[in-house]
Amino acid sequence: MIRSTVTAHLAETDRSELTLQINDRDIGVLAAQEQRHYVMSGNRRVQMIAGLHTNPADHASVVAARALLRNWLVSFRELQINGLNRFPLIAERNRLNARFLLLMDSDYVLVWCKPQFGVYLHRGHHLYRQQPTYRPDQPSLAHFGRSLDFYAFRAREGDDLLIIDPAFIDLFDAVDLEDLLVDIHQINVSMTELTRLAQSYGRKADTTWFSAQIQRLEADLEMLSAESRERVSGRRSGQRQETRWLDQLRLSKVVPLLDGNVRVNPEGLVVAGHTRPMQALTAYEPKAPVFQSVWQQGQDTSLAGPIRRGRSGPEETRGGLGPAATQGGRKGLLDRAKRWNTNAIRDSLLGIHRRMTHLVPGSRGLSVLAYIALWLVILVLLVSAVYALKGDGKDKNGDPDRPKVTGSDPAVSTPKTEFEIDLVVKASSLRVVSSPGGDELVASLTRGDKVTQLTGAKDGWVLIRLADGRSGYVPESLLLASDDGS
Repeated sequence: MIRSTVTAHLAETDRSELTLQINDRDIGVLAAQEQRHYVMSGNRRVQMIAGLHTNPADHASVVAARALLRNWLVSFRELQINGLNRFPLIAERNRLNARFLLLMDSDYVLVWCKPQFGVYLHRGHHLYRQQPTYRPDQPSLAHFGRSLDFYAFRAREGDDLLIIDPAFIDLFDAVDLEDLLVDIHQINVSMTELTRLAQSYGRKADTTWFSAQIQRLEADLEMLSAESRERVSGRRSGQRQETRWLDQLRLSKVVPLLDGNVRVNPEGLVVAGHTRPMQALTAYEPKAPVFQSVWQQGQDTSLAGPIRRGRSGPEETRGGLGPAATQGGRKGLLDRAKRWNTNAIRDSLLGIHRRMTHLVPGSRGLSVLAYIALWLVILVLLVSAVYALKGDGKDKNGDPDRPKVTGSDPAVSTPKTEFEIDLVVKASSLRVVSSPGGDELVASLTRGDKVTQLTGAKDGWVLIRLADGRSGYVPESLLLASDDGS
């Protein structure tokens, strides 16, 4: 069982002659609704996209294509029952043919397509180009897709598959494509943005493409296979073990897109009736597209701005200094500062931003939430650090405008006294301060509290001692002798 999301887009030119059978639905010229775009998601034993070419002006071609579409629909339903291992038998019995075919189950991804298409795989945050491999060595498939390239590879959960014209991929930088296509949930948005960029530079970029995101793989139980049912029913002997044709396939090789958008044919591969020689990877030098937008017509070609950035070309260097900084001998510090640019720093920051917004592979929403949560944690840490620094710089004694309260510290010595007279407080509330007219509060007394006067009045203030041994100054007018305390 495979859970995947399959997306197909037909260019305007292909929509007038091509019909796609996507599982049990169809789009294109012979479909009930001539759609250009279709998305299908769900759990299937086999996922399928079959493309048929039709000449709408030829009645016989239309009738034959409609009959073939019915055969593909019946074949798809039979594949759901018997599995992908029965495809050679089904293709021979139903006389199937197609200009494009994508088949997927929990083990393999098989693609038959024209040589004008490239098969790209996004796995582990990197983009690879699959290479054609040898067609299945099955007599029942001898006449199926003889003019088409064949690809075969094993599927993994989280794989993103894109089938598109390689010339379109050549328009863009490989690193940017890897970052942009990391979330296949947004494949429609990503392809729309890429098409808009290409068209803004005068490139006709309406092209047909297919994509598939593999979300979950569950191996089929052996008891559900067609061979197991036939053995149980007695139509096949349990002693005869046939080798699955899928296990005999030679899987496709891959080339990272960072090493170039190259195509390497297996040695001796025959396509369209002729043999194409092996192409060495080192002999291939990918070339940037050369085209001009409308406003650049008639201008110097040096002003043309291709979409793809040179990785190490003379137009731009990633180190930060432009080409003019390396000409005319050594330049002074001021000259180098004038010619210095921030492209490298900007690209690094953008790269970090892209990686941070794709923390959770395959889920754009969770990645954004994780990114926001990370910034909130950083903000909380910064605020905590600022408050900690402010707390260390504060006055240990607190606010200077606030009265200071002293405790009964026995280590503090009492001032020198002149005499000792017992007195009673006559005010309803009396503040005892550390110095005459000062603000540092020692204690607060109320009417009737008994104190001992220690010195004579100086500027209206006298030194007193409290019952707990603390001392301070109070106005002399707010005290009464002990004989008059009542």
